[in-house]
Amino acid sequence: MELRGRIRFFLNNLNIVQKLILYIVCIHFFPYLIDVVIYLFKIKFQSQSIFKWFYISADFTELIFKPWSIFTYGFFHNQNSFSHIFWNMVLFYYFGSIVLDLFGKKTLKHLFFSGIIAGGITYIISYNLFPVFSGIKSSMIGSSAGVSSIIFFLTFYNPNYRIRIFFFDLKLYYLAIFLFLYDIIQIPNGNAGGHIAHIGGAIWGYYYYRNLYKSNFIDSFFQFFESSKKRNKLKKNNDSLFDQNKIDSILDKISESGYDSLSKQEKEYLFRAGKKK
Repeated sequence: MELRGRIRFFLNNLNIVQKLILYIVCIHFFPYLIDVVIYLFKIKFQSQSIFKWFYISADFTELIFKPWSIFTYGFFHNQNSFSHIFWNMVLFYYFGSIVLDLFGKKTLKHLFFSGIIAGGITYIISYNLFPVFSGIKSSMIGSSAGVSSIIFFLTFYNPNYRIRIFFFDLKLYYLAIFLFLYDIIQIPNGNAGGHIAHIGGAIWGYYYYRNLYKSNFIDSFFQFFESSKKRNKLKKNNDSLFDQNKIDSILDKISESGYDSLSKQEKEYLFRAGKKK
């Protein structure tokens, strides 16, 4: 099997949690590759000036020019701290896999992505509401809010769920209480934006749990994009119903003997294939 086939086979056998982790890790290391190219070719350019367009800012004058950053910030992590992405991905893999097993792919995606957005909104509101952040130029990255929403969603769903930490079992709600209080206490001690986003993600996890079986705006929001994707997929599947080799054979026959040489079935086949283009 050629390399491309092996890669395709590997990707096709990953579940959604594993795929998201792979994408986030690749995005994390991509700036390093850009810096290598810049260094080798002596290009006078700072790669961070590109990627900052994907970081979320609490300043509305910056945010208005990159509204997508309220989502994309969750796919970047601190380049100077490997532990930032490492622990986020470990927690996402562990708890995300549980959500995937219990509730399926759709719930996992909606919960994680909306948790990132909720954390970003909480961060923006807080930095424009509390006087202590007045005049501070701040930006934020990291998927912690999405991970936090997953952990707290599971906590409210089954607070007595036991997780294994080293040599002892711990009920999930004990871990959730510790994480929530830790984020609150750590706000004055550095990375206030990150801890505030964690809290926003945690609150969103509770909201999502309370509205899990109800029709809500976040499901409608994602449904719009998923419906568009399904339509494109359906069109692609319809196109694949026609054998390109057979079409080429019919076209060759026309070039050699003319259209009238085709049988009735060949003419109908070519006509139907043409309507699908």
